[in-house]
Amino acid sequence: MANNNQQINWQNYGRIAVFIDVANVVYSLKDLGWRIDYKKLQQYFKNHSKLADIYFYYSTNKENVGQANLLEMLARKGFKMVVKEVKIIKLKNGEQLFKGNCDVELTIDMIDLIPAYDTAVLLSGDSDFAPLIKYVQKHGKKVIAISTRNHVSKEIISASDKFMWFNWFKNDWNLTA
Repeated sequence: MANNNQQINWQNYGRIAVFIDVANVVYSLKDLGWRIDYKKLQQYFKNHSKLADIYFYYSTNKENVGQANLLEMLARKGFKMVVKEVKIIKLKNGEQLFKGNCDVELTIDMIDLIPAYDTAVLLSGDSDFAPLIKYVQKHGKKVIAISTRNHVSKEIISASDKFMWFNWFKNDWNLTA
């Protein structure tokens, strides 16, 4: 496949803030059998844009040592971390429900940080973010959304100023199995 991300000149988008909805990204890439190298993603934006910051929104279980190591490494690399403890809800039938996302935190940050960026890059296909995209645009900002098939809503595609597919970044972000 052609490297379609060359169709965008990131310099034309001013200061870039990247907002990563990790749960959405992980499930999106899992369907493709891929993993993402967040350090390469960060380096890509540093090399190709005026990167303001990268925000990483993640729910975790404190006891998962592998996740703790990843989060610590990303924080050292300069990612702005927003981490929330997963809630375990015990159902009446004895089953457990695991609940945790950072959609509200991502929304608040994207609004609060409007003065710090010209373009928000949203790594998520979650339709809940469509009103957020419209709000940010009303405040003079552009929004570029990036996701995968079967994990992106038509609302995100139509609301964003530009929509891009993860597979366009396969080589740049070392998206591998």
